[in-house]
Amino acid sequence: MKKNLQLKSRVERLPVRVRIKSSRQRRFGMSTIISMLILPLLCCLSLVSAATSIRDSTGIKDYIVKGKVVDEKGQPLPGVTVLLDSTKLGVTTSSDGSFQLRLTREKGILVFSFVGYKTIRARFEVGKSLNIRMSEDVSKLDEVTVVAYGTQNKRDVVGSMSVVKGEDLKDIPSPSLANLLQGRVAGMNVVNMTGSPGGGGISVSIRGFNSLSIEATRRYSDPLWVIDGVPMLSFTSPVTGTNTLSEIDPGDIESVQVLKDAASAAIYGSRAANGVILVTTKKGKLNQRARVSVNVSRTFSFNPSLPDLTGGNAERYHRLEALKNFQQAYYDYATNTYKYVGSYKESYDENLHYNYFWNMGNGASVPAYQDSLNPFYNNSTNLFKYYFRTAKVTDANIQLNGGSQTISYNIGIGYYDESGVLRNTGFSRVKMLGNFYLRPFEKLESNFRFYLARTGRKRASRLSNTLTGFAEGEDLEQIPEELLTTSTVLPGEGTPAFEELIKSFNTIKEKNESYRLRVSFDLGYEIVKGLKIKSSVAVDYSQQNQNLFMPSDLDDYHETYSSGTVTRNLMLLNENLLTYKHIFGERHAVDLLAGASFQVDEMQSVGGWGKGAPSDLIHYVSWNGNVYDMENSRALKDFLTDKERSTLAGLFGRVNYNYLQKYFASVTLRRDASSKFGEEVRWGTFPSYAVAWTFSEEGFMDWSRGVLDHGKIRLSYGKSGRQFDQPYISQGVLNPGNPFLGNPSVEPDLQLGLANRNLTWEETDQYDFGLNLDMFDHRLNIVLDYYYRYTDKLLYSVALPGDYSSYAKQWRNAYTISNEGIELEVKYDVIRRENLNWNLGFNISRNWNRLEKSENNQDFQTAGNGNNRCVIGKPLNGIFVYKTWGIYNEENEVPHFYKDGRYTPLGTNTQYYRPGDRQIIDVDGDGKVSSIEGSDLVYSGSPLPLANGGITSSLDWRGFDLNLLLNYMIGRHILNTARGASVGTSLGMFVSDITKPVFEDLNNVSFWQKAGDKADYPANRLENGLNNFGTNIDANVQKVNFIKLKTITLGYTLPEAIRKKIGFGARVFVSAENLFTITNYTGADPESVDIVTGIDNLGNYPLSKRVTIGLTLNL
Repeated sequence: MKKNLQLKSRVERLPVRVRIKSSRQRRFGMSTIISMLILPLLCCLSLVSAATSIRDSTGIKDYIVKGKVVDEKGQPLPGVTVLLDSTKLGVTTSSDGSFQLRLTREKGILVFSFVGYKTIRARFEVGKSLNIRMSEDVSKLDEVTVVAYGTQNKRDVVGSMSVVKGEDLKDIPSPSLANLLQGRVAGMNVVNMTGSPGGGGISVSIRGFNSLSIEATRRYSDPLWVIDGVPMLSFTSPVTGTNTLSEIDPGDIESVQVLKDAASAAIYGSRAANGVILVTTKKGKLNQRARVSVNVSRTFSFNPSLPDLTGGNAERYHRLEALKNFQQAYYDYATNTYKYVGSYKESYDENLHYNYFWNMGNGASVPAYQDSLNPFYNNSTNLFKYYFRTAKVTDANIQLNGGSQTISYNIGIGYYDESGVLRNTGFSRVKMLGNFYLRPFEKLESNFRFYLARTGRKRASRLSNTLTGFAEGEDLEQIPEELLTTSTVLPGEGTPAFEELIKSFNTIKEKNESYRLRVSFDLGYEIVKGLKIKSSVAVDYSQQNQNLFMPSDLDDYHETYSSGTVTRNLMLLNENLLTYKHIFGERHAVDLLAGASFQVDEMQSVGGWGKGAPSDLIHYVSWNGNVYDMENSRALKDFLTDKERSTLAGLFGRVNYNYLQKYFASVTLRRDASSKFGEEVRWGTFPSYAVAWTFSEEGFMDWSRGVLDHGKIRLSYGKSGRQFDQPYISQGVLNPGNPFLGNPSVEPDLQLGLANRNLTWEETDQYDFGLNLDMFDHRLNIVLDYYYRYTDKLLYSVALPGDYSSYAKQWRNAYTISNEGIELEVKYDVIRRENLNWNLGFNISRNWNRLEKSENNQDFQTAGNGNNRCVIGKPLNGIFVYKTWGIYNEENEVPHFYKDGRYTPLGTNTQYYRPGDRQIIDVDGDGKVSSIEGSDLVYSGSPLPLANGGITSSLDWRGFDLNLLLNYMIGRHILNTARGASVGTSLGMFVSDITKPVFEDLNNVSFWQKAGDKADYPANRLENGLNNFGTNIDANVQKVNFIKLKTITLGYTLPEAIRKKIGFGARVFVSAENLFTITNYTGADPESVDIVTGIDNLGNYPLSKRVTIGLTLNL
């Protein structure tokens, strides 16, 4: 009987209206684009007008149906959708829960629906008021969720996907949406490698790391971002350093869907290899009165994660001791071995060091340390205290939404301004948005959306390229170099020397701006019931502007430097969809989709620079001529432009079927063609297959009633792909050459320009097995997934063997990576009462990353990273260092070898290992410690974590709410290069190479002094080739675990009774970020370390603590 009732309730559910999400488009001129966007909108408005006049002229009699909707406690429910059964005619309830509906019939059935409440069907008769009481639906299985190119009932989803609601992201002002998703989704790892406002350095990876980081725009394993159905240009600008995700205001987000397996993402084909994130922005509702939401907040950022610092006399004494202990060794004929100089006389006779300051009798000086009575050198200056500060963030936005019978809207403006904790850094954003839904008559519907943002960004720049003159930036924003190289004994703030030190930091002026315009328009028509056709166009335009000025007193020629760069990225997209939904015989439900997509991507850049402005007040190149300095043979001006263009076409389809919402099957297929590949390999085919079984609905599960509410098993396989970003490398690349006989010329790019017409798609095969359980009246929700991803044909620049070609490398589909893992997500309603609710959430994902094979079956070095290598059978980017084994206590512990008849201890030149030195293992046994060809370097772990996840808690009581999020990471290896290296004292070309700060608390560490000491560091002696305080040793590698209190929010919302009296709703809140981190890591912050290299050189912009006070008004 129960099963029959359940079946009947499902049959009576309203059909879910599909909202197809747009994605791609063609190239047109700007006038054509404007016409395509504006003319259809005008047509729709005229249809609205026409439809209204026709409706008014019919003379059909209208009837008024009234009523009120309340919840289980008798409180009014505003915003409830009230529809005439089997139609789209309806209204929404007002703030007091009442409604009034004008109909053309005297009686019938009304359907009442509201998110989080059970749908009610009630009969009405004209003249009788309806009083509807709605109860909460503790099950979320019947919620409608966004999927690729449409929507689905959550009960019917067969793919692996996670949903984060916009409500979960509120009250945390942030320039980046990705930052707010950290720790919320099983299988998604978000790492904030820098705290730079609005900058790059946020890595988002879904189900493992899937990139060889060979292209700047693909350095991480970033997924495809789709905003309201349109794939967005997601990258970190090489010009301004702005992350384009920061151009999106998180306050505009309604929901975020993370598509993790091929069944849910493969329909995006060539862009879905790393997963897909669907972002849906807020919209208005039909028949809803206008509502205004105002949100303002103020944030204070403070106490950034900085390294330990030993300053003043402690630094002086530490360096002096190391210099005094500097000794060199010579060959002693009597013992046939090498011995260290043991006296000043011996030093003089052998012309070798015994004490650095003795200098073989010639003397040496390091004034900064020796002249301690000089006030100029008698300081303890902490530059970090000057460069870092307490910063402020202002966030404000206003949104207006509502709707009539034929149109709904949501429009808003927002302002965000953040000053960075590092002086001269910051980020600002001004944005406008509009979402309009039009339904001029029942079978025609349309969406028009626009988003316009202007952002500004300040950074402590390390820009300028002395070779080309063009400004270049860091991939991950760095702190000023003087913080890591300036001794603490030098004068501090308020002195002329200090002002000279910070001159470049304060006088270099950099202005970064970006402009973002996203516009989309779609038009859909229902041909017959369930069969719809839809066409859409979209534009995504991003412009990045940078101006850089350096004053003349920073230049060797006493000339100013000014540069300007403008880059424009444009995506044009047209998609056409045909969908069909129907239920046959109340048992068989089908959902069909067919579509075609056409996309054009363009990039243009214009840049120039000039030197020698007439005045330091002129920050732009505004003068003619003066392009070359004949006397010194150097250019004073230069100019460069570039343009790239690529096209992508796709055909795709999907078939979804379910029987009684018990047995499910889904098949998708996409064919993509890209201009980036050779003619014979342009097309790629990307299918997926998925089945699911709701076993809890079977008769043999009757024993579980009351315990198991819903149980589903999912199984899927699919293939997705990825294309590279560079549009022409498969065709071969030519560069401008030197003039020949006065004529311009071109020449091949001998480094990476060799053509490869067989270059093709990277392909990822993915298998997924999942289990969904809802238990104890939907209090406990468990999702468990196992996945295996095999990514083949990864793009890489492969070195060419031999010397038969002038080319050094060629782009090839050379490598294969696999990711295998388990994900677990648990949500539990601990308390579910009328005035008290407490929900807990936990997620964890364990991933095994491996390099499966290479083109030549050999390991290879990670591009641009000397300490990282990719080894077949191990995780990517393994850290390779010298192997150590404690500290030598006795001379007989040092390995000796016979070289040229001499009994030689391990070492180099005049430095040989002895008691007090670090035991560095000669792995290959050749009598020397060397990194040539990695002979003595060993694998010491991967920078990729073994596991990561998050813990959430949400507590609500009588208007108060307390929410917290902790994220954690397990088993990530980090090479802490700066800490150990700063403790060591090294010589250089200049005295300033000796006088450097010590990033260690010397009061809490020990140095070897005699045999048997269990010391943290070797003997404090000058570093001169033995790597006692080297950077790349396994003693500096840590297997790091940490858990961080990511966010905590305390809020209070005014009760409904007070809201009625004052006429508006209000909420106040206090939130905090990064309040504490529990970790075994000895560095500053285990999170702000490059996820690709795992190397901590203390240079990354640090993360800081943040506290926010805010107010939300709902009018």
